[in-house]
Amino acid sequence: MTERIIPVDVVGPIALDLTMNTGSIRVVVDPALKQARMVLTTEATSGPSADAIRNTTVSLNGQNLGVRVPDVAGGMNGSTTIRMGGGTMTFSGGNGVQIVNGNVHITGHGGGKVFVNGREVTSTGPAGDAATPIEAVVHLPARSVATISTYSANTVVTGTLARLEYVGTSGTLTAERTGDLDATVTSGSVVVGEVTGPLDINLTSGNVNVGAYSGHNARLNLTSGNVRMAATPQSTGRLSVNATSGSARITGAGHLNVRRRVTSGHVQIA
Repeated sequence: MTERIIPVDVVGPIALDLTMNTGSIRVVVDPALKQARMVLTTEATSGPSADAIRNTTVSLNGQNLGVRVPDVAGGMNGSTTIRMGGGTMTFSGGNGVQIVNGNVHITGHGGGKVFVNGREVTSTGPAGDAATPIEAVVHLPARSVATISTYSANTVVTGTLARLEYVGTSGTLTAERTGDLDATVTSGSVVVGEVTGPLDINLTSGNVNVGAYSGHNARLNLTSGNVRMAATPQSTGRLSVNATSGSARITGAGHLNVRRRVTSGHVQIA
C-alpha cells in the first residue's frame, strides 16, 4: 500500500480546494476536531497510482488548503460512460472492443490489456503495475468549506459543511448537510440531505436530489436530467427554475417567489 499524509499546520476551519479526477473521496466534518488532516492511499506500492500520490501538489495559504492529485497514467479521463441497469460501461482511448461468438477482442494503444479491479490480468493470473484506485480521506473541523472538482470519483461528505462547491463530470456525490451548495453536474448523481443556505444547481445530465431545502435563494438550471427537491417552511426568497429539457419536481415551495422558464421537459412546483 502507498500512503501519503498531507500536513495541515493550522488550527480551526479551513477552505479545502481538492481536484481529483478518479478514485474515491471521503470528507468527514467533526465538530470536536481542532485541526484538519488528510490522507491519500492506494493499494499498490508502485505504478501509476502510487506515482500520482507522490506527485500530488499541496499548497497551504493561511486557512486555504489546495490539493491537486494528478491524473493516473492509463486512467479513464476523456472517456464516454454508458449507464445500463445500475451498471456502467466506460470507453476511453483509441480503437475499441469487439465481442465475436462470445470471445472478447481488445485493441488499442495500451496493447489490448485486461484489468479487473485495477489489476492487470493475464492468462496465468494477475500481473503488472496497473492503476489502482486512489482514496482521499479528509477530516475537517466545523465551519469548514470545500470545493471539489472531479471527473468520475465517488464523493461522500458526512457532517455539516458551511459551503460545498462541487464540479463533477461523472460519478456520485452524497452529502449529509451543507449551508451553501453550488453544484455543476455534467453526468452522474448528486444526493444532499439538507441545504440551509443559497442553492445553485447547473445540471446537464444525471440526477440531483435535495432532501430538505431551507435556504433563502435557489436557482435550478437544467439542460437535461432530473431534479427532485423538498422545500421546508423555513425556506424563503426566490426559487428560479430554468429547464431547457429534463424534469424538475419541487415540493413544499408554494410560499416561495417562484420564477420558471421551460423550453422543453417537465417542471412541477407544489
